[in-house]
Amino acid sequence: MTARYDLRWIALALILTIVTCVSVRASAVGWAWTGGLTAETAVVTARIDSPVPAGIRIADSTTTITPSLTAPMEGGLLHRFALAGLRPDTVYSYHFVAADGTLVDQEPRSFRTFPAPGKPASFRFAVASCSSGMNSPVFAAAAHQDARFFLHTGDFHYFNIAENRVEIFRTAYNTHLSAPRLRALLATTPLIYQWDDHDFGPNDSNKHSPSSEASLRNYRELVPHYPLTAAAGPLAPVDQAFTVGRVRFILSDLRSQRDPAARRMMSAAQDAWFRAELLAARDAGCPLIFWITSVPWNGAPHDADCWQGYAAHRTEIADFIKASGLTGKVAILSGDAHMTAIDDGTNSDFATGGGAPVRVFQAGPIANKGSYKGGPYSHGARFKSEPGQHLNQFGIVDIKDDGKTIHVTWSGRAGADGAGNQVLLSERDAKGPIQLEFTAP
Repeated sequence: MTARYDLRWIALALILTIVTCVSVRASAVGWAWTGGLTAETAVVTARIDSPVPAGIRIADSTTTITPSLTAPMEGGLLHRFALAGLRPDTVYSYHFVAADGTLVDQEPRSFRTFPAPGKPASFRFAVASCSSGMNSPVFAAAAHQDARFFLHTGDFHYFNIAENRVEIFRTAYNTHLSAPRLRALLATTPLIYQWDDHDFGPNDSNKHSPSSEASLRNYRELVPHYPLTAAAGPLAPVDQAFTVGRVRFILSDLRSQRDPAARRMMSAAQDAWFRAELLAARDAGCPLIFWITSVPWNGAPHDADCWQGYAAHRTEIADFIKASGLTGKVAILSGDAHMTAIDDGTNSDFATGGGAPVRVFQAGPIANKGSYKGGPYSHGARFKSEPGQHLNQFGIVDIKDDGKTIHVTWSGRAGADGAGNQVLLSERDAKGPIQLEFTAP
């Protein structure tokens, strides 16, 4: 896509945002996004259309938390708040307040902190990627399914920005965050997010993206993320990790440092950080590790933008999983492909000589035309869409931990009805529902 086309899209998005905001709300808060959640902390970012300084006040508290960052955004202000000293597994209601302590608006907002790490905890979350269309009913379905959080595995938008200006990225994110269904979901549900190509930069973007610096800055400021620990500095990747109960989540940035010439999906520092995270989770006794990779893992090697095109690097990681005694403990949640598919490890063992089958859940698209990538998948794939129509699909992950065994259920869901009760049926590779149950002892 050319930069000219991108700017036209952004201009149209601005109009749609204005119409949406005027028609569905009179609030001074354009949107509020909770993420970076732990048992004791949370991060909230918000666009507040008010000229006065703002803060957050937790219900039943007289303390006002001032923003750690304030920046211009879409005629209002982007605020970033860091909340600490919270209690595990507790619902917190909050409001934005002006400098004089008066409420900025009356909208109810809340979040629930995570259970204490290392202790058995049962929970449900939604997972999906690829939102070309705005205001997807998938967000309403995730709320209806009472998801503890929404794990977004890439392509938050499709603006394909090639111009190195942070304000263009802010416009793109603001457009989607202002859509009513996502806005409503974020009022009560944290969204944890790692990017892919269309939201990092141009299509198939990598470390050579002309907009990389602005994209990295925008992520650090606008997205409520976890500490970025792979490397330091404003141009470092946005790798991060968190824990819910006894489950560890590792989110790898597979775009900002990707080297297509060397066929490396991550830099050496990223790769070392990722391996260290795997070992630390193993040594901490985590029975289950979810690795979030924004591109498909499965498929025979060939020249592609996903792991198939970086097959040697993929084999190195699979060999490490095998050698480190992590087989069966690592499962992949991935994005990029406009489909929902599950593999139980039958077709996703890429270790030298075998021995490292990895379960894979490919969930999506949130709002996009269908496509099939990688495969085959042991439990099938759903990807066919009518011409000119978007699919609205997502995944539900149920974790039940009795202290001895973690029972996991993956199910692909149809989200077009805004409810998400229907389990998707496979169209390729297998017959029946796209669903998998397994345990992590």
